[in-house]
Amino acid sequence: MATPLRVGVVGAGWAGGLHTVAFNDQPDAEVVALVSRTRAPAQALAERHGIPAVFTDYGEFLDAGLDVVSIATPPGSHRDYTLAAVDRGLHVLCDKPTALTGMDALAMAQAAQAAGVRHATGFIWRGDPAILRLREMVAGGVIGQVTDVLARCALGAPVLPMTWMYDAGAGGGSLMQHGGHVIDRLRWLLGQEFVEVCGETLHDVQEAEVGPRFHNVQEAFGWAARRMADPDREPLPTARVSADTGYRFNGVLDGGTRVQLWESWHSHGPVPDTVELYGTTGTLVWSGAAGLLLCRPRSAPQPIEVAGSTEAGSRDLKALDAVGRRLWADLVARFVADIRGAEHAPYPTLEDGWRVQAVVDAVRASSGSRSWEKC
Repeated sequence: MATPLRVGVVGAGWAGGLHTVAFNDQPDAEVVALVSRTRAPAQALAERHGIPAVFTDYGEFLDAGLDVVSIATPPGSHRDYTLAAVDRGLHVLCDKPTALTGMDALAMAQAAQAAGVRHATGFIWRGDPAILRLREMVAGGVIGQVTDVLARCALGAPVLPMTWMYDAGAGGGSLMQHGGHVIDRLRWLLGQEFVEVCGETLHDVQEAEVGPRFHNVQEAFGWAARRMADPDREPLPTARVSADTGYRFNGVLDGGTRVQLWESWHSHGPVPDTVELYGTTGTLVWSGAAGLLLCRPRSAPQPIEVAGSTEAGSRDLKALDAVGRRLWADLVARFVADIRGAEHAPYPTLEDGWRVQAVVDAVRASSGSRSWEKC
């Protein structure tokens, strides 16, 4: 058997842990190095997973004899890390959103293509069993031609302390973070690309408390939930929130399908994440862990059971972590197989990251212009 692929992970937060576990679970890959600007969390992650080398300098990290670089940092650093890795001829898995702008995302995809390396990005919800079943049913014409899609996300997250996720300049915000998954999911389900959009970003949280420094964003969610439940909490200083906490927009896809998307990080609904697909002969509804429904004329809605269906949101952090591990393992298995030249199912690439970022850019432009914008 060939020597396992030598993988280096960039970042030691929650995402870095998911990337590390996913690669180490592959018999043909091994995480041999971590790099983080802060040594302590990287050292702790390395000790938990038996990783021999820890770096704080990215250049030294790239000199560690790697085959693959897996980037699990906030999006503001993705472009430079990716370009440096592909310049060394290394395969790259870059988490989503791949970049702060569509122009940067396109440059990353083009550089990887020119270097001849394999590249992937983290649109992991494509691997959810119910989403896979939904795609098969749409492709099979179960509801005829899809004319309209509604996607609604009331994620029910607590109001966070000030972190990069509330910083627009760092790549935070609802549209960039979870919205990218929603956009990619529709592209993938329908096999169509967005042509134009009209909508706005929502800014329902203007200020956030300045709490402890969190290297792991999961810790910020847990801290916020505990603080909200504490009636005796003392007030803390606040900072301005520049990122959106939701969005709403209409869109038209190149196959003629009309879409409406709405999300609110901090709103609560019966389920966190719903996609409704309306076709010429019926309707399909996905509601996360609640499963699938097939609706036809003059018939009661028909539940379709799919084992392992999950949902987004942050109401149960342990469950969310378990879901993340499973979906990341599926993506990484496909990526590793491709690097080895083995048979594999398709997976999202940096080109998908660029396509999604182009839609994000157009929604932001529309929010300013108050008009339709091309993607």
